[in-house]
Amino acid sequence: MNLKKNFASRLSLRVMLVTAGLMFTVTLLSALFAAATVMREADTVAEKVLDNAILEIEQVITEVERAVDNVDWMVEQHLNDEEFLFTVTRELVQSNPNVIGSAVAFEPGYFKGRPYFAPYSYEGDESHEIHSLQMGNEQYDYPTLDWYQIPKLLGRPYWSEPYYDDGGAGQRMSTYSMPLKDGDGQLIGILTADISLDWLSERVASIKPYENSYTLLIGRNGSYIAHPDPNKVLNETIFTSALEMTDTTAMRIGREMIAGHRGMEMFLNDNEESFMVYGPLSNGWSMGVVCTYKDIYHNVNVVIVILAFLLLIGLVALFFGIRSLIRKQTMPVVEFSNSAMTIAKGNFNARIPEVKSKDELKKLRDSLAYMQQSINEYIVELKSTTAANERYESELNIARDIQMSLLPQNFPQRDDCSLHAMVQPAKEVGGDLYDFIEVGDSIFFMVGDVSGKGVPAALFMAIARAAFRFIGSLGLSMAEVMGRVNNCLCDGNKNEMFVTIFAGHLDLKTGEMRFCNAGHNPIVIVGPDGKASFLRAKSNLPVGLFENFPYEDETIVVERGSRLVIYTDGVTEAEREDKSQFGEDRLLEWAGKLNPSVSSTSAVLDLYAHVKNFTRGADQNDDITIMSLLMK
Repeated sequence: MNLKKNFASRLSLRVMLVTAGLMFTVTLLSALFAAATVMREADTVAEKVLDNAILEIEQVITEVERAVDNVDWMVEQHLNDEEFLFTVTRELVQSNPNVIGSAVAFEPGYFKGRPYFAPYSYEGDESHEIHSLQMGNEQYDYPTLDWYQIPKLLGRPYWSEPYYDDGGAGQRMSTYSMPLKDGDGQLIGILTADISLDWLSERVASIKPYENSYTLLIGRNGSYIAHPDPNKVLNETIFTSALEMTDTTAMRIGREMIAGHRGMEMFLNDNEESFMVYGPLSNGWSMGVVCTYKDIYHNVNVVIVILAFLLLIGLVALFFGIRSLIRKQTMPVVEFSNSAMTIAKGNFNARIPEVKSKDELKKLRDSLAYMQQSINEYIVELKSTTAANERYESELNIARDIQMSLLPQNFPQRDDCSLHAMVQPAKEVGGDLYDFIEVGDSIFFMVGDVSGKGVPAALFMAIARAAFRFIGSLGLSMAEVMGRVNNCLCDGNKNEMFVTIFAGHLDLKTGEMRFCNAGHNPIVIVGPDGKASFLRAKSNLPVGLFENFPYEDETIVVERGSRLVIYTDGVTEAEREDKSQFGEDRLLEWAGKLNPSVSSTSAVLDLYAHVKNFTRGADQNDDITIMSLLMK
């Protein structure tokens, strides 16, 4: 179950991560696209709001200007009718809801005896009644005021900058002034219409495309005509507000507005990212709509939060849905895994679940069933092979015991001679052999090495040893012994096997030794002085190759205290892992360092130990036979 859980969870998690990455990317791109779209729409909305507001203010301005134009000609026709002049101003205020006051201000001295004459009608703040008065006097020197002086100098209609009128209506206002001229084109006075800045500020303040946005209106010199903060109207300009900001963009916006340009700029307003769309009015004023990005992106942020929440819920549901589906789909794999584990534990007949589909799971099930069948067949075959191998090994062990029993183990213990020998096969049985026969005061000995290894070599070795033991006991010369053994082994030798032999007959009284070397390694002679050398002999073929080969023997005298070391090539050809061999030089070096008085048994074991130490645990590649004969 753990395997299923881990696999299903891992796969589900990976699928979910890939899906989450894709969904996150799509959501992010959607959010960015939505933000860009909202920003474009916000610009459009702000521009539309600005255009509508400008259109509305322009409509008021136009209505005021048209109203003044409509009464201009009547005033010019009744210049000397004071009562009519008051009536005209009253009618102008009464018939135009946007006009809170109107005056006909004449040039000083136009009327004799009257330095100042300006009939004026205005609407009261609370009662909305229309009052009239003659506002020209020494305390209210209107000819010096902007609404009179500037249109007089310009010779055309003019909208004044905002001001507080303390000589008439007592309100914040802006005045539209039209020059009046006589028949000769000489200026005789100014016809005015006043609009309330309080009303204008309320109307402008109501223009809010977003919750925290606001609209402002400035005059030609940058002073606030309308602002959400009433204290700034007539008291501050857009430049004084810009000086309080760290963002210099506001100063540039102010210059663009008073220059009568239209545009859109982004800036920091009270550390909030905002933007302003602005545009001019026909009378030289400029209006701007300020919007914060917080308002614009509010709905987008809400949508993003909702999308993120839905994305999270969807991912969780997707994870468990995929996990459940994967666990269901991988259930056969888990069952196959359990069956494989049961088979691995030794139950080779474990049930393998069936699969109805014809996909990879079906192939996996068939492969597992085939593996199970193959294992059972292999086990049957292995049991049979194991039993055969056990019988073979048992037979080899018996053969080894028989072979070892053929070699003499009761070595002579004499005062005049010490002899010892050993054989260490490379396999269970080998082809090396040794033998010795005591005949009175002499001893016959031999060491041989059969070609090949294993059972054939062991059988050939047994035949050769039996032939030597029989023929050597007949008292023949060594050449005759070697010749008869050769003919005996050549008879029926279809496999063309042969054996190299060193054989000798040592007279223990005289030290005379007759010997014959049939293709064997040269033996080592260690003199009483401890000097070691190889005994060089005549070349004779190994026995078993050619029938009636003429073998030759030789004779030497062995001094007392001398030692003979007879060996097979398993000693000199013993190899390390790097293929370097023990060799004849190391053999002579060992023999030269050997204590002359050491027993033959110790000498044999010491040489074998030297060989094993040299190979450093490498596998033995040939049979090893060592014989030591010490002449005392």
